[in-house]
Amino acid sequence: MIDIYKLNAFVAVVEESNISRAAVRLNMKQPPLTRIIKSLEQDLDTILLKRLPRGVEMTEAGKALYQEAQSILAHAQAIPKRVHNIAQGLEGQLNIGFTNSVSLHSFLPMLLRNFRERFPAVSIQLEEDGSSALIDSIINGKNDIVFLRKPAPIGFELTNLHVLDEPLVVALPNNHPLANDQSAIKLTDLESYDFVLYRRLAGQDLFDNIMASCYQAGFSPRIVQEAPRLTSSLNLIAAGIGLSIVPKAIEDFWNKQIVYRPFSPDTPCIAPIFAVYKADQNHIRLQHVLQLLQHLK
Repeated sequence: MIDIYKLNAFVAVVEESNISRAAVRLNMKQPPLTRIIKSLEQDLDTILLKRLPRGVEMTEAGKALYQEAQSILAHAQAIPKRVHNIAQGLEGQLNIGFTNSVSLHSFLPMLLRNFRERFPAVSIQLEEDGSSALIDSIINGKNDIVFLRKPAPIGFELTNLHVLDEPLVVALPNNHPLANDQSAIKLTDLESYDFVLYRRLAGQDLFDNIMASCYQAGFSPRIVQEAPRLTSSLNLIAAGIGLSIVPKAIEDFWNKQIVYRPFSPDTPCIAPIFAVYKADQNHIRLQHVLQLLQHLK
């Protein structure tokens, strides 16, 4: 292993082309510097410098060492700053997970944008998955924070932060009998109609929320078609196969052949969003995210 101290001395001698001037640059005497260079040559078992009447000149091996030494010393000089930046949350990696329906809400891109503007050197790794897999990813440390439609179960020592409540709306084909009805829609108004929902495995939290709301209203929705994703269910709705209950944010993604109607204020349907994470005061990048979340709320 090559001593960084010796490499620094060698680089100084090369750049000054003179041991005496290099000794002045290093704030040391010439004899100790000469011994350092000889020791380095012994370590590498090769001659690095040719002694000239008025200075020194690199050998071919010395040139190779000089190029490597420059890279090594530059990297070594950068280590303290990098370590400090990571300790302050200014560098490193942040792993964020979310369900498909959460990704459609504007708060998420706004959060990511604000974070990147404040901490541009932090790498952000994003993962979209089902809620169960995302909770597992927090438990095993794969993700730092995930965003779900319901809080994590009790017993996993995870922290749940309520981010927001998003209204659910009815998505109807534009030729549906309820599409042009200007009266307030209640859940019970939907009982006799066909439903299109995306598969529970693709969005368990939102699916369960919709089903529970219908059960509380006194009926079980007649699901005639399931879609692999929330956004793909919009194609089926536009085709007239059925209606659906969707987060309000989805209105920004598709309005062709689809009419969105709010629920009556006395029977609102809400889909909350929660941030789930392990409480770790030493995870400074996570603390930065939580601070930004508080400002967005």
